[in-house]
This record gives sequence, structure tokens and C-alpha cells, in this order.
Amino acid sequence: MTALAAIVNRAVVGDKRIDLFFNTSKAQLGISLQSGTNAEDQPTGDWETGDDDYNGCILNPSEMAGIYYRGLHFVAAMTMPKLAQNEVQTQNQISLVAPVYKKLTTTSLDHVRIAMCATPDGDQGWLYFYDGATPTERTLKQFSLMTGDVAVFDKAHVVKPSSSLAAWYNPVENKRHIVFQGSALSEYIVEDETISFFVATYGPNSTVAAVYSSDTNKAYVYYLNSANIIQRVVKSQDTWGISQTLSSAPKVAGACQLTVVNANNINHLFYTAENQSSSSSAGTAGFDLFTHFRDPAT
Repeated sequence: MTALAAIVNRAVVGDKRIDLFFNTSKAQLGISLQSGTNAEDQPTGDWETGDDDYNGCILNPSEMAGIYYRGLHFVAAMTMPKLAQNEVQTQNQISLVAPVYKKLTTTSLDHVRIAMCATPDGDQGWLYFYDGATPTERTLKQFSLMTGDVAVFDKAHVVKPSSSLAAWYNPVENKRHIVFQGSALSEYIVEDETISFFVATYGPNSTVAAVYSSDTNKAYVYYLNSANIIQRVVKSQDTWGISQTLSSAPKVAGACQLTVVNANNINHLFYTAENQSSSSSAGTAGFDLFTHFRDPAT
């Protein structure tokens, strides 16, 4: 499974570059330099481990997340903990994989989905994951990058075991929003401690991505229908719009995470498309080139 996390590179004037992080078939972290504009004005560059390099420890399948935090790109991933000889793994580890490798927290073995969000200035950042062993539901949790504290959101306890996660920070409201799959596509607002449902049906095990645009003051959530076609639903103020199909976007491959960032008033979506060709080793063998679909933020 290809895990992806996209971050706008603020060191480049005009938000012209997006750094796209991914997992390689060697379980290492790779990076692909992408354009943040309507044009392909960023020289293509993919940096990943070679076949003769060390293996890593990023779990496959799993999801990845990234944010701009205190002047750096912080990327988190599901990883395998270091085990002593003859020790059996009983938990998955959630770790920073950039700018350094560092354990953050742990979760149960069957949980491989995470999300992150941060304040616009990057002063505060949070990681979201879920835990629990109930056969049909899990509980949403939050890890604070600032304090290291873990908060449990007891009201958001109907999270499907296979749910993808997405998150954004609304700077107008100063509120954190997390999207997950429950009985419907659901939104949890941290500061309000409220949960609501805004999409009744979605594809099984759908990947979910979300982004907030300061240009439009709207949030955009992307997910898949049962045919792996990307759907978009927009939240303006407190109101969710009607789900729309991005019919011009290539279908998403079944074993790929969908990620999105906003740059130059465009929502840049990255993923591996169905039947997409490959040339090296990102994610699962045969999945390494990424579709870059631009969706105007309107």
C-alpha cells in the first residue's frame, strides 16, 4: 500500500513547491518534489532508498501524515517497534519519520491509520489515531506534539476498525476538525466535543483526505465511492454541501492513500491511479508514480 503525506514547502516563495512523502518497498521514507501551481514548474525529483540500502520499519499497509510544525516538516507513520530477540510484537508504534525518527505513541496491531493538523503558524500540532479492541468500533485519540499528552475522545467512539482519518485546523474558529468513518462519514470538532454525520454512503475502506483553504474559508473533504472514484464535499462555515463527483480525476488504486494540500488557491491531490505504470519501488512493488490532480478551491 502506498502511504502519502503532502506538505507545502514554505521556504519556496509563492507556495510553488509541495514536498510529497511516501513509503518505499524497502519500508523507508521517500520524497517527491511536486509543483504547487497550475503548471509543472517544479523540476521532478524523487529521492528514495536503493535496492542495496537498509530496510526500514514503516508498516505496509498503513497511512502517513505530515504538517508544517515550528519551521520544520513533521511526518508521522505507523512503524514496527524495535524488538528484543524472540520478542513478539504486541502493538504498532506511531513514530516521527522526519525530520528525525522518534517514537510518539503506540496503538493496537490492527490500527494503521493516522492524521495530523496544525495551527497556520505551525506553533501547535496534533496527531490523531484510534485504539481499542471492540470488534465493530474504535475510539479516537489525540497526541499533542507540544506536550506529548494523549487525549481520548470518548464521544467519538464509533470509529470503524478500518477507517481512514483526515484532519484540518480552522483558523477563523480556532478549532480542530477530524473526519473518520463510522455509521456514516463523520466529523468530530475537538473544542466543541461534538460529532456529526455529513455523508451517508462511501466506498468500503475508502481513503479520506481533508484540507482547509484560507482563501475561501472553506474545508474540503475527499473520499471514494464504491467504484474508487473521488468524491468531494465542501464545508462553508457550519454547513456541509452536497457531495460531488470529480469525474475528470483518474480512479484511485485500491491500495493507495489519498492526500491533499492547498497552494495557490488550488487543492492538490496526490495518489496512485488504477493501472498506473511504475519504474521503481514506492509503496507496494508496482506503485511508485503519483497522480497529481488539481482541484480549484471554489
